[in-house]
Amino acid sequence: MAQEILMPKLGLTMTEGTIEEWKVKEGDTVKKGDVLFSVATEKLVNDVEAENDGVLLKILLPEGETAPCKAIVGYLGENGEQVAESDNIVSPNTAESSLNTKVLASPLARKFAKSKGIELEKIAGTGPRGRITLDDVKAYTAAKPIDGQMQDLVANVSSTVGQLSDILATVSAKEMPDLSSVKTSPLAVKLAKELDRDMQTVKTMERVMKTDLLAAGNVRDNNLPPQRVSTLRRSIAANMTKSWQTSPCVTYTRSVECTAMKNLRELLKKNLKDNEIILSYNHILMKVVAKVLLEFPDVNSSFADDMLIRHEHANVGLAVARGDGLLVPNVKCCEEKSLTEIAKETENLIEEIHSGKITPENLTGGTFTVSNLGTYGITSFSPIINQPELAILGVCAMVDTPVVRQKHVVIRTMMNLSLTADHRVVDGVMAAKFLKRVCEILENPSILLV
Repeated sequence: MAQEILMPKLGLTMTEGTIEEWKVKEGDTVKKGDVLFSVATEKLVNDVEAENDGVLLKILLPEGETAPCKAIVGYLGENGEQVAESDNIVSPNTAESSLNTKVLASPLARKFAKSKGIELEKIAGTGPRGRITLDDVKAYTAAKPIDGQMQDLVANVSSTVGQLSDILATVSAKEMPDLSSVKTSPLAVKLAKELDRDMQTVKTMERVMKTDLLAAGNVRDNNLPPQRVSTLRRSIAANMTKSWQTSPCVTYTRSVECTAMKNLRELLKKNLKDNEIILSYNHILMKVVAKVLLEFPDVNSSFADDMLIRHEHANVGLAVARGDGLLVPNVKCCEEKSLTEIAKETENLIEEIHSGKITPENLTGGTFTVSNLGTYGITSFSPIINQPELAILGVCAMVDTPVVRQKHVVIRTMMNLSLTADHRVVDGVMAAKFLKRVCEILENPSILLV
């Protein structure tokens, strides 16, 4: 009997997933443990392995499509076994197919729209492939006028503006050729002027487009075809845009001498080497930041709906590159852990990211983020806050620098720290004091023992 392949639930907060890529095709034979497909959520991309040996009989959810957790996305069975054509992607809570709807929308968006009596066809989706998200429905609800007619008016005005733009673009083109007997696009008209081409010589049965003009003149279009970015990159783009629009940010930069921190690391490395623990500067920075966050509870907070939520513990995240994206796992209760524990946990989280086994729980709940670009030679930058946090620390390269000590110029290893803070809560004085305290401890690590 055919075995159901289900959309996995990779964490407590996961409600749906998107097929990023099928690793096998229908008819392929797989072994237990082989990767069937990769699934993407808003925070991560994980590989899903086959639970048994068999043949991939049918793929129900194509790449780029979304289904709720525990929904059937395919079937695995014996060679030659048939799967009923009526089988489809079935939600665990309803018998409604997610592919039999005209509008691409998430289950939560459909449920909310139905409760509000809203037609999904009227909503512009901002998700992958124009998919309507819950936020899209809420935004539409908030903007919808009482009489319900303003939306149509806006649509008509937008259409009219688009037509006027085409007309203006055509009229503005100087020395236009005679277009009395040929239909053209505004871009084609502009290009004809640049190439000094007569539109009448371009043979086409329909409207002359830019590509027709290029082909007629044997001119190569230097623009490469657009490529669809990964789900992770789309999620990052959405989150960074939201952060930029939400938080009025200011970045504060201060230099710190690294001599004491380097000495501490060298000293501890010798003691940790036998336990195969590699202590990095990131681990030391995370420990120091965790201590300072508890001294500045407003920085270790979240802000929403005019309410400030102070967090009891410092859950310090570290930005980690993966492929064409960036993920931020965080060490929970970082202030309570030793440098050894922070080093072990951080490296385990990084390994899980690189292997695709990181869970949503380890990517959520952070209260502060550290982003280190020092290894790339960056000496100053303005990191973007990882919402709903209120600040992020950018760590720059260590550089041997001439400085004045006791009226003498000496060479010291210096490093810039760039703190980006949400000015709604963390004003300039608080940010400056926070950064000053971080530098004080880095230059005197013995304070960690107090």
